Amino acid sequence: MRFLTALLSSILLLAGSVFAFPLLGATPAAASAAAQADTDGTNSGTGTADSTGGADDAADSGDSSGVSITLDEVTPWVDEDGTLKVRGLIVNSTDQAIADPNLGLAMSTRNLDAEYRIEAWKTDQSQHRMIADLGENGPEARKEAAKAAKDSDDDDKDPVTSVDATFDDSIAPGASYEFTISVPADQLGLPKSSPVSSWGPRGLAVQLADASGLLATGVGFSTWYPSPKFDKTKVSMLAPVTLPGHTADGIIAPDDLDEAIGEGGSLSTIKDLLDHDELGLALDPRVIASFEAAVAEPPPEDEAEQPPSEQPSPEGTDEAVTPPPGPEANADGSDEGEESAEEKKAREDQRKRLDDWYRDFLEEARKHTVIALPYGDPDLVGLNEGGLDKLDDFAQDQREIVKDVLPEAKTDIAWPLAGTSDRNSLHELQKSGNAAAIIDDLQQPSITGIRDDAHSQTPTTGDGETTIETFVSDSALTQQSAEVIDSKHPAAGVSELVATTAAIQSEAPYRTRHLLLPLPRTAASANWAETIDALSSTPWVDPTGVDELLGTDAEPRGLLQTADDAEGIGAGALQSLARTRATQARFNSVFTDPEGADTRMDRELLSCTSVAWTLGGSADRCASEAQTGSQQAMDSLYLEKGSSVLLVTGEKTTIPVTIVNDSTAEAKMQIRMKPQTPQLRAQTTETVAVPPAETMRVDVPVEGLANADVPTRIEMVTGDGTVLPKDESLLVRVRADWENIGTAVVGLALAAVFVIGLVKTIRRGRPKIPEEQLADAMARAKNDEPEKR
Repeated sequence: MRFLTALLSSILLLAGSVFAFPLLGATPAAASAAAQADTDGTNSGTGTADSTGGADDAADSGDSSGVSITLDEVTPWVDEDGTLKVRGLIVNSTDQAIADPNLGLAMSTRNLDAEYRIEAWKTDQSQHRMIADLGENGPEARKEAAKAAKDSDDDDKDPVTSVDATFDDSIAPGASYEFTISVPADQLGLPKSSPVSSWGPRGLAVQLADASGLLATGVGFSTWYPSPKFDKTKVSMLAPVTLPGHTADGIIAPDDLDEAIGEGGSLSTIKDLLDHDELGLALDPRVIASFEAAVAEPPPEDEAEQPPSEQPSPEGTDEAVTPPPGPEANADGSDEGEESAEEKKAREDQRKRLDDWYRDFLEEARKHTVIALPYGDPDLVGLNEGGLDKLDDFAQDQREIVKDVLPEAKTDIAWPLAGTSDRNSLHELQKSGNAAAIIDDLQQPSITGIRDDAHSQTPTTGDGETTIETFVSDSALTQQSAEVIDSKHPAAGVSELVATTAAIQSEAPYRTRHLLLPLPRTAASANWAETIDALSSTPWVDPTGVDELLGTDAEPRGLLQTADDAEGIGAGALQSLARTRATQARFNSVFTDPEGADTRMDRELLSCTSVAWTLGGSADRCASEAQTGSQQAMDSLYLEKGSSVLLVTGEKTTIPVTIVNDSTAEAKMQIRMKPQTPQLRAQTTETVAVPPAETMRVDVPVEGLANADVPTRIEMVTGDGTVLPKDESLLVRVRADWENIGTAVVGLALAAVFVIGLVKTIRRGRPKIPEEQLADAMARAKNDEPEKR
């Protein structure tokens, strides 16, 4: 019994030492929190403000304590001669002051040499040791240590561990305070004797506590690198060069380009990144087309200022139609919208500024591997499956725009949206001229359980006879890079990204592997530079050009997996775009250059399918805007409303119709009148060309056949017979020739009066002579006869 009692006591003592070890070196508050975590079955990070890594502002994490720690600087890796530095901000969002606060920096007790261990540290920092503390390494403690060293004549000038904060004895409510913690490498307590086995990521936790316990934690990582000797991991980074956003004609406006190349602009950021020779570019033709349009030489001033000439009548008459003044003209015809000399100079200065930047960019881009994206960087699989295969083909054909200015650009590599590829979609991409596709390792996983080379192949047919080259992106690095770039406080995220590359290197330290890391398909931001700089300066990462990856041998990988939860553009948005395209494509036949109109239309619609920003409902909103814009474009050609017209039967004449072209392109059409009753006959006019932003009068031949009020519809018809949507109605009053009829009636009335008088005269006979006159005459006759004899 005594033997068993002694044995049991020894076991309990050993167990107590094991459980007590994690608490050694911890502050009383931290030890109390850790002990409470063991009791409650939780960890010491539970309930902290930023226990998930601090990639975003901890104040946004919904911490119930109202106290947060944000990390603004974390040394991502430290060698034996370096110094670990952590800098950040403490925010007390509560209405209570924190009395006697203590700030310390904890480091994980073990090497986090696997990705799952890195992920676990973000939620559980219980296995730690304190490497810096405000009480022991603060300003007062350092002064006392320096005084003691001076009294002992110790001339040691080596750097010391320091913890500095802007608060004193309390943290006021609603206030924020900065802090900086520095720990020299030789005071980290990390081994140097076995570099290969001791190197790797360590978790960091900045802890704020008071007498009640732990209040907040900020989490980051730093990788211990005592110069181990092993093969490096090659990483090829691919940076998209895009400016996503909906525009009416698919071309980015000069003002937007000017802003993008300015200080802090997305294109300015991309240009600065070209200092990394190994960086690959995925270039959107939309950027090139927009610069080409913006820097084009303006027309000569005398030609530009030449007054518009009068347009001859389409019927060949002497009458001419002068275009009306523009919408900005005054009543007297003067142009109120005419550019001033200062505005012209500013526009010319902008054009030269864009031209200089564009030429410099192309010069630098020629030193890099360039992959030409389809126009607008659209969701190719979504276009094909949504019935927009013609738009899909157009987007891919537009890659030649990049080829024209950068002849070495690759135009046969497709980049489907992550998770959307399947065997059929890859086969369609192959049929459209693509020799390779970029997909992620969630769809084409490794078969070895660790990272494999990015270059592989996958079958596109059921028999496996046809394959396509695939370049498999690393989904973990891609996601972490996106989180860093989107973060307002990227320091903690950058440290985690570097730690993840160290964990990948630890999988196979003596095997060279080649990974692909594409950056987010959005406009570049300041955090892009921070991400690329951090990876490029990491000693176990070998930044390698994309061209070298393209030239490697394909490695076997697992079968292509289908991602059930892959994001993509919604079916509703694709259907709306398909309807818009079908409707406007018929309308575009009215223009003198229908191919140019179709190009503008397709470029605009493609801006609504960009994978950079259309997910999450943006595609639906953009599709609605595109439909509205298409309707406005079709409404830009219309007929002016006319009043009713009076015609005479039997007369061939013309009815004038006014065409208004408010579009930016010349339109060619015929005018067709369609009487609703047969009392009017109308002919279709000859084809007329209406210049942009002008009006034109066209005379339509007609003939009135009988008296009637004839409702008539006037239509604009294209050369291929398409009837434009904006028709007009006109009432034509057809009447007999009242003037000739009136003359005839008057003539007939006069003739009738003459005939009636004649008849009456005949009826009355010769007039009778009065008897007295007759007797006198007879008497004169008798008296005259003898005289004659």
